[in-house]
Amino acid sequence: MVEFVGNDAHRTGEIVMDVTAGFWTSLGALVLLSMLLGAVITVVDSVLSTIQASGIIKKIPIVGTNWNLIVAIAMMAVIDIDVVGGWGVGSDSWDQWMVIVANGAIIYSIIPLKDAIISMVNKGFRM
Repeated sequence: MVEFVGNDAHRTGEIVMDVTAGFWTSLGALVLLSMLLGAVITVVDSVLSTIQASGIIKKIPIVGTNWNLIVAIAMMAVIDIDVVGGWGVGSDSWDQWMVIVANGAIIYSIIPLKDAIISMVNKGFRM
């Protein structure tokens, strides 16, 4: 993350969405991350199909049915962004893994909203 202090930019560690940034900014970040998740899921599934491991993973009872959620949690662990920290999710009493799982689950749950927003925008451009 780049933190601006005066006219200088300093690199900091963790990105935390702040509620003071506004509801629409936070919603935009969630929608953009759900778009990124869609791309990540496509790439991961493609790679697994290429190495012929997709069928094996999909047959594992709990893992196969929740594979996209697992990919979402892994994505949030890799990029290490706390998008919902400003809303009280992941307070000081939470362990880091709980924050990662909560962020991954929230980003995964935003996918239907993202699809509705894209559909709405596409319909608006056809007028």
